[in-house]
Amino acid sequence: MYEINVKQTQLTCDLFKSLKRGPQQKIISYSLYGKTRLYYDLISNLTSMIKEFYPDHVMRIYHDNSINISFKCQLECSNSHVDFCSIEKIPLSLDDSNTILSVNYIHSMMWRFLPIGDSFVDLFMSRDTDSLILQREVDSVKEWIDSDNIGHIMRDNPSHGTHILGGMWGFKSILNRAKANEIYNLIINKNLSRNYNPNGRSTKGYDQFFLSDHVYPKIKLNSTIHDSYLCKHYPNSRPFPTKRIGNCFVGGVGWCNEKKNFTICPNQCRPSNHQDWETC
Repeated sequence: MYEINVKQTQLTCDLFKSLKRGPQQKIISYSLYGKTRLYYDLISNLTSMIKEFYPDHVMRIYHDNSINISFKCQLECSNSHVDFCSIEKIPLSLDDSNTILSVNYIHSMMWRFLPIGDSFVDLFMSRDTDSLILQREVDSVKEWIDSDNIGHIMRDNPSHGTHILGGMWGFKSILNRAKANEIYNLIINKNLSRNYNPNGRSTKGYDQFFLSDHVYPKIKLNSTIHDSYLCKHYPNSRPFPTKRIGNCFVGGVGWCNEKKNFTICPNQCRPSNHQDWETC
């Protein structure tokens, strides 16, 4: 049993879906907009992967009115662990659920960050719709979940040269609701968010500028940070717990090739007991 303080309960998905699942949710969060076929094809695969690799998690897909509605209905109705959440219909609070908040001014790739401020969510992970789940990621997430750290950050490619990639981080809201709400309020702040969505065009990379400016400073000293190539540049990181297979990396687009070689990683980024892992 759990008690709900109605006046202090904040929701980031519609009222029916939120109440149906109740508190203590674990969320894997995505942004979806437009009708690009690749994203729809991969989301179908992701749905099955989440059920397999994260059986106690809910897949949340934040969307606007531009998506394929028939696809939404089909996927949601046939998968009990999938919730589509409209960014046009977010209840202001449980106490004032009739007042609807539209966050269409937010950069579209920041919609997936919204669960951080949801009172019914204990843990959330932000992911890319074009990136499939690897066992390497699952092992990394487990190491984070088993720790006392509030944040999780992954960098798994030489090109991952930023503090936090938009689809490779997570946060345990249950450990610090005040900090979670602080970040959420920055996300939905119109004046601030518009700085990260110039001309309302959702220009690539601005979601990560936001994370570097406003999230990384708040979680960097209390995070599990896995980094396979840039560990010397970004402090407080550790190696991934399992060896890379082929050219597969966390955050890669589509299917990878398990038989193809990948870039050799620095010795410092390899586990101390596995210096023979040349690609980490």
